[in-house]
Amino acid sequence: MARRVFLILGCAAFLFLGALGYYTATVDAAEVDRNVRDFLNNLENAIYKMDTYRLIMESENWKGKKHEKKLLRFQFKKPNLMRTDVLEGKKRGSTVLLNKEGKIRGRNSWGMKKTLKPTDRRLKNIRGYTFMNSNLLDKTERLKEHILERGCKAILTEEECMGRPAYYLHIDHEDADDPITDEDAWFDKKTYVILKNLKYENDVKVTDTTWRDIEINIPLDDEIFEQ
Repeated sequence: MARRVFLILGCAAFLFLGALGYYTATVDAAEVDRNVRDFLNNLENAIYKMDTYRLIMESENWKGKKHEKKLLRFQFKKPNLMRTDVLEGKKRGSTVLLNKEGKIRGRNSWGMKKTLKPTDRRLKNIRGYTFMNSNLLDKTERLKEHILERGCKAILTEEECMGRPAYYLHIDHEDADDPITDEDAWFDKKTYVILKNLKYENDVKVTDTTWRDIEINIPLDDEIFEQ
């Protein structure tokens, strides 16, 4: 009988603490600067309206003594077709895509093709990100998670970036499971497409990515995402 009472009390305490945690998270989200919350909503709405897009992404990453620089062409088509072509850098000439069957297909510079698992290390850069993280919606969801769910502090201002009017978002990361401490991101004011992203570990820059030649809602044949 005593054991049964103990279990009931334990479950009740667990539910209470869980509810308290949910309440705290809700309050934190409500305390996020209104301009930041409005920006995230507008960003998400703008991305959802993009049926297709194509862009050039130049990324540079550091991890310890390792350094990696790549120039990529990224293409996306709803509902979830994606393709990345390596134009310069390591694995130049290779292609990775996500097809209509939900399979990840890779082709190297010699033309060899293979079906890959999402966890395949060949899909990851030195920071651990894969081409699956390259789509704009994934980036938006990541920002929302850090700011609205994890409670990272964010400030939104406006300034010019790459010769275009832009929203500038600065994030102070407070994630125990993420070494990134600060992040800067610029978004085109008209389209909300990301233009530049910088990430730091204690004032040391570890990621520098820019996006250019951005084309939105253009004709993209399904065959582009098959191989």
